[in-house]
Amino acid sequence: MTTYQLPPVFRDFDRIRIINLAHRTDRYAEMKRQLKRVGLDTDPRVEFFPALTANDAGLFRARGYHGGFLSYSTLLSEAAAAGQSILILEDDCDFLLPTIFDYQMPEQWDIFYGGYVASDPDNLTESDIIGAHFMGFSPRGAAVATSYFSRYLEADFPVDARAAAQPGFDPAIRPPTDGAFVWLRRAHPELVTVFQMLGVQRPSRTDMGENRFYDRVPALRSLAGMARRIRQHFSKNTSHMAKADFGANR
Repeated sequence: MTTYQLPPVFRDFDRIRIINLAHRTDRYAEMKRQLKRVGLDTDPRVEFFPALTANDAGLFRARGYHGGFLSYSTLLSEAAAAGQSILILEDDCDFLLPTIFDYQMPEQWDIFYGGYVASDPDNLTESDIIGAHFMGFSPRGAAVATSYFSRYLEADFPVDARAAAQPGFDPAIRPPTDGAFVWLRRAHPELVTVFQMLGVQRPSRTDMGENRFYDRVPALRSLAGMARRIRQHFSKNTSHMAKADFGANR
């Protein structure tokens, strides 16, 4: 596999961490391939972080969400203590080529989304951004996030006003990590957030919630993984053709 020159976007981070559960050797191997594609495979700033697990769901809807939040908050706390910027990747992140080689970070930023799902991500009040698989934080961003998340799991934590106004809202349940970042940004609008689509989540069985039957049966699990890879391949090709047809430029 060809190794490319390091994309400019990665030069802006003091540390790069990849969250990976120890038993997900499939994701570990795929992420190693992804790193090689962008010249990060031998970068000393890159480390795999053993994802934390929780004994129970706590204030979340599932135990996996609890562990995911603990992993992110730990990494942010470590970066804040060191006064460094950090890029956090999830082990199912696929980099978008060649787009990722063309983007450079702006001079001013605190939070960076390199992948997300949102109709209008810049609309801080209304947009609920899904996805935290490719996120960066400046030293200030990491420090503010650490302070905010230090009380996130307390029962009397001040919930987000917009979320509280939604039908069916349960103040005893915390949103998972991507929702936590939405709450963080609304509570701290002084943080400068930038968005650029540079990575997508690779289809794979989840560790956050309940798996479908074909992911629970060993004999079917590999077939399910193969089907996801085929679907992703054709999805990417279709997307690229559509962009060419309409002159899209991302």
